[in-house]
Parts: sequence; structure tokens; C-alpha cells
Amino acid sequence: MTATKSAGPRIVVEGGYKITPGRETDFLAFYEKFAPVAIQQYGFGAVYGGPVLNSTWLHFGVRFDSEEQMNAWYHHPQHRAVQKAAYEKWWTDLYIRKWIEPAAGEALGDRLMSETRLFVDAPLSDAQMEVVQEALDGLPGLGAKMFETRSGEYESQAYHFVGPLGMLPAADKVIYSLVTHWSSADRLNAWKASGSYRALQGLGEVSSELFIALKETRPREHLRDDKLQRDWHLEGSR
Repeated sequence: MTATKSAGPRIVVEGGYKITPGRETDFLAFYEKFAPVAIQQYGFGAVYGGPVLNSTWLHFGVRFDSEEQMNAWYHHPQHRAVQKAAYEKWWTDLYIRKWIEPAAGEALGDRLMSETRLFVDAPLSDAQMEVVQEALDGLPGLGAKMFETRSGEYESQAYHFVGPLGMLPAADKVIYSLVTHWSSADRLNAWKASGSYRALQGLGEVSSELFIALKETRPREHLRDDKLQRDWHLEGSR
């Protein structure tokens, strides 16, 4: 099935998870069997993820053409079964946030997410990763928020740098994703005008997108009071 574009703004799920130690291989095999189901969902844009630099979290992202289509995916019978299995067998930790593409002229507020993608021909070398690390170290000084995972828990860095991304539909380039959170577009734009951003551009093609927070309007498991995030921790796990 080919997804039909919607008139609605695009929706992005930004999430992270940890796998029960010793079950990583089984989980990845399980995921690879299920991913084609997602591609068939009406309005599906992409699903992607990978390891996070300097972190114990694994990242996943999903894009749909509209909120309505993403809600339909949430209630898809096979997806619901997969979620249940993941809580019971695979995950120890999880967080999920939703973001929406702002309309032209829309007030952005103070809760913003940017996803910057780096497109290269081959996985980054150790020397290139040193360039990346130096560029990312400048993010806090330019106003990026320290990176929240589960509610009230923060990484020691202001980003999740993910990659190389596993992605469906597959891309013809090697892709890395930089996820950052900001309190204003001005601060994000200052970083995009910085030498650190230009350093990333020296490694390959770079593009950045900005999204604003989307509150859940329907019941969801593990939804916190402000309806901006879902998170969960397996009792008894570290």
C-alpha cells in the first residue's frame, strides 16, 4: 500500500527504550519481522532508530502524515499486541513524546524539538566522530536544554545523537540523527549559525527540522499529568 498524503501537519514520535539484558538479539529479530506491518499503515512516513552516542538508551522515531493516522496506528490490533509483548518481554525502560510540524506563523511556545540529520556515504570514522563530539559539546552554551529521558531524569548531555540509523523505507545514504530540545527558536537558530553546526556540514549533507510539543488528547498508558510524555520503568530493574 502507498500512503496517501494528508492535509494535516506531520507528526513525529520521539522515543527511547532499554532492552532487558541478554534479550537484545531476540528483540531485534522480533522488530524486523514486525516493521513491515508498520509500512502498510495508512499515512505511514518512516520508522527509524539506533544506538545513542554516550548513552545507554536506544532511540526510535516514527513519522505519520497526520495525528489521525498516527492514532489509527496506535489502535492497530497487531501494534497493540506488539506493545503488550514489549512491556512483558523486552523493555526495562521507555519514554515517548509526540511533536507536530508547526503551521506557518504559528506561535511556537517554549517546548521545541529539532531533528538534524547528517547524510554521508559511509559510516563516520573515529576522526569524524571526534569532530561530531566537539560540535555537540557546544550545544549547552548555545541554549540547548539538557536531554530529558524519563520524567525528571536527564542525560549528562544536551542531545541524543543516533546512528547510523536503521530506517524503513530504506535510504540510499548513511544517516545520523541529532535530537535536541529548545526553549525558543532563536536559540536553535543561533546554534544553526554557529561554527559547531558548520563543522557538521563539513562532514556531509545536513538538514534540520523544527517541531512543537503535541499533547495527547486520548487515553494512553503511562501518560504523565501534563499529557506531554509517556514513560515507564520495569519494577526491579536497574
